[in-house]
Amino acid sequence: MSFDKNKNEVYSILGLVGSFGLTMAGAIAGGYLLGSYLDKKLNTAPWLMLFFIMLGIAGSFIEFFKLIKKLSRDQ
Repeated sequence: MSFDKNKNEVYSILGLVGSFGLTMAGAIAGGYLLGSYLDKKLNTAPWLMLFFIMLGIAGSFIEFFKLIKKLSRDQ
C-alpha cells in the first residue's frame, strides 16, 4: 500500500512540474502575441511587445514560487 502512495505522490509532483513548463511558455508566448498585436495597431513597436513579454515572465515566476510553496507544504 505505501508503495502505491509514494508512486502517486511522484506522479503528482511530476504533473505539477510539467505543467509549470507549459504555463511559463504560454505566458511568454501570450505576452509576445498580445504585445505584437498592440504594437501593430498602435504603431509602438517594440515597446508593448517587450512590456507584455516581461509581464509574462514575471507572472511565470510568481506561479513558480506558488508551486514551490505548495510542494514544500505537501512534504
